[in-house]
Amino acid sequence: EMRRYEEDMYWRRMEEEQHHWDDRRRVSDGGYPHGPPGPPGLLGVRPGMPPQPQGPAPLRRPDSSDDRYVMTKHATIYPTEEELQAVQKIVSLTERALKLVSDSMADQDKSKNKESDDKKDLAKERALKGVLRVGVLAKGLLLRGDRNVSLVLLCAEKPTRTLLSRIAENLPKQLAVISPEKYEVICSLQDAAIVLNSCVEPKMQVTITLTSPVMREEN
Repeated sequence: EMRRYEEDMYWRRMEEEQHHWDDRRRVSDGGYPHGPPGPPGLLGVRPGMPPQPQGPAPLRRPDSSDDRYVMTKHATIYPTEEELQAVQKIVSLTERALKLVSDSMADQDKSKNKESDDKKDLAKERALKGVLRVGVLAKGLLLRGDRNVSLVLLCAEKPTRTLLSRIAENLPKQLAVISPEKYEVICSLQDAAIVLNSCVEPKMQVTITLTSPVMREEN
């Protein structure tokens, strides 16, 4: 879809330039004796428009060597359709699985503290608040060969090792619920992240890091 959009914009720009040069040729050939179409201004020229130069104007070829070079270069760095589908699939599955992890943890916490949960809103008691796409994934700047994307998991409280381990233990169970495919889940305490790897080609990797608005307030 991105390629089709860029091609449409390219040919639209070419058509606009073609119309522009056609108008200039008509002026030089006497086709517009009183200036180009539009509201007349001083000396028969549209307001704000400089006088049109006389003489033939060169036409720019739509398929110039520079244009072909740019399009070829873009095609070499743009991800393949297979890579785009693989990224979209693993990111979507990870986001859905993390939502199920959040629901499961909320139910577990609610069963432990029934009395307090009856008085408070369950949404306010959720340990996991949401997921954000960051980096090249969020900006749509993936290049061919990029196999690692990043997600940030928002937590209600300051992330801890216990919370990280709890999420990593629950994530494979929820992935199995929504997808029959196998995924490798690694809890990296050293990097304070959870790494999710696909087991089929093209192999993709999602790095999940934890953060909280509480940490921003402390800083």
